[in-house]
Amino acid sequence: MPQHNNDEVEDKSSVLESREARLISDQQNKEIVLKTSSEKSVSTEKNFSERMKTHKFWLVRVIYFVFYSVWMVVMAIGMFIAWLIAMLFI
Repeated sequence: MPQHNNDEVEDKSSVLESREARLISDQQNKEIVLKTSSEKSVSTEKNFSERMKTHKFWLVRVIYFVFYSVWMVVMAIGMFIAWLIAMLFI
């Protein structure tokens, strides 16, 4: 009979140890999630272009769209010139 009680005590202690190990790993996982979520919150801030596009003052939005349109035209001309140069060397 004394052997039976020792087995029960060992089983209960192993169950408690596994629960403690699970709790520790759960806490570590929560810390990792909190760290990554705080890193994500930094990257969700609006950049300069998004802020100007949605600015509350209309003049800032107009200036943004004028510069954006001019920039797109300049880039399109530059791509066309690069394409022409590439066709010369084929």
